[in-house]
Amino acid sequence: MMSSPNVPARDREPLLFHVAKALERKGIRGSSRMLHSLERLGWLNRPVDYSIGDAVSILVPIARNGYDRYDLDHYETDFLAALAKAIKQCQGEFTLIDCGADIGVISLKLLAICPSITRIIAFEPNSEAFPWLKHNLDRLKIAGEATNAAVSDFTGSGRLAAPDARFTPGMETNHTQYFLEAAADGPIVVTKIDSLLLKALGNLALKLDLEGGELAALKGASRTISGAANVVVAIEAHPAVTARTGIDPAECLRFLASLRPFRFSVSETGLRLDPSKPVFEQVAPEQVYNIICIAE
Repeated sequence: MMSSPNVPARDREPLLFHVAKALERKGIRGSSRMLHSLERLGWLNRPVDYSIGDAVSILVPIARNGYDRYDLDHYETDFLAALAKAIKQCQGEFTLIDCGADIGVISLKLLAICPSITRIIAFEPNSEAFPWLKHNLDRLKIAGEATNAAVSDFTGSGRLAAPDARFTPGMETNHTQYFLEAAADGPIVVTKIDSLLLKALGNLALKLDLEGGELAALKGASRTISGAANVVVAIEAHPAVTARTGIDPAECLRFLASLRPFRFSVSETGLRLDPSKPVFEQVAPEQVYNIICIAE
């Protein structure tokens, strides 16, 4: 049974969960089965409230997201360090718009290391994740707004779809791979970032993790990106998603460059990217990357 943010939280993870996670990371046979057994028995129904900074914590539904202390401490460290560095190079306060926020891990970890972030606007279309995202943003000391919607280049309705198994070979499909499909009768609200009508925005950090919907989201944010004083955009580049959609991440980079001058680099390697060339001709196509785009 899936827990909710209203269930009394633990202040630390269950010992058996901690042990099973440690064994799983070492590739010990039977560890994943142990985790499934703990979930089935209801041992993971209570969420865990983890501290991730001096004044920031996150409530994690461990039955759904499966994060332990180690996972949170090591979650996207290269990406977050590169994104934080880009933000800190600019003077003044930042608004962070997090699209595909899930329960808010990236937003909150970035906030913990970037005190110049004074407002977070987060979008998450998945109805299972959204209550956790809202809870985690509602208790921040800064302004935090959670919206149960997807972002794209249109306003309307849609649904989340799972990729065909040929794009996730050997993997069990889960919520992290769902992508948006336009559908007039869909249950999900779809909006554009430009519809926020943000005025006097100042500095903007925009994070997009949309399983192939990044280019559409950028097109729906063109006025916002053009009007901000300083802009840092983070885009996930996933070879399997590129294969599924036929959209190379370089198309996102070229679109950004059509709005204003940008420079582009890979957070995991520091490599400067040439937007005129396909991304996966410039980096090895065997892993997922995050691209940091900094307006000049």
